[in-house]
Amino acid sequence: MTQIVNHSQFNVNYTKRLEQERLDEYYVNKKRIQEHHNKKIQLTELLLEKYWEELAMLQTYNRQKQIVQAQAQQGQFLDLEVK
Repeated sequence: MTQIVNHSQFNVNYTKRLEQERLDEYYVNKKRIQEHHNKKIQLTELLLEKYWEELAMLQTYNRQKQIVQAQAQQGQFLDLEVK
């Protein structure tokens, strides 16, 4: 009789241990996935920041180019009038 009780108690303990291991594994995987997701978010934010910097530099370049072009056109009109 004691062997049956001990055997059933062993099965209960073994089952609880397996459940706990599965639960631990689940949370470890969940944490790993969350860390990966956070890294992707950080990378996306950095890429967006660089993209906006590039756009700002391009806008500055285009504005400067338009000013230079306007000054050159203004100079052409003055040269035409002088000649």
